[in-house]
Amino acid sequence: MALAAPLGSALGLNFVATFMFACVVFVAVAMWTESKIARRRDAADAANAPQAPGTRPHNANDAAESDDAARE
Repeated sequence: MALAAPLGSALGLNFVATFMFACVVFVAVAMWTESKIARRRDAADAANAPQAPGTRPHNANDAAESDDAARE
């Protein structure tokens, strides 16, 4: 929010619009962060889960299942 407020002012938004812009940015970043945490938690749970007989093991380092653009 601290970075979004000056950006809103620089864009010429009034006080109310700047505040709303900063709130929207805060919620978007919070949701993105929660998504990243949940994906890592799910990957860790899947890597630690016991495998059923006859299934292929889950590879937690598989780039196709990563949301990290640097790994692709």
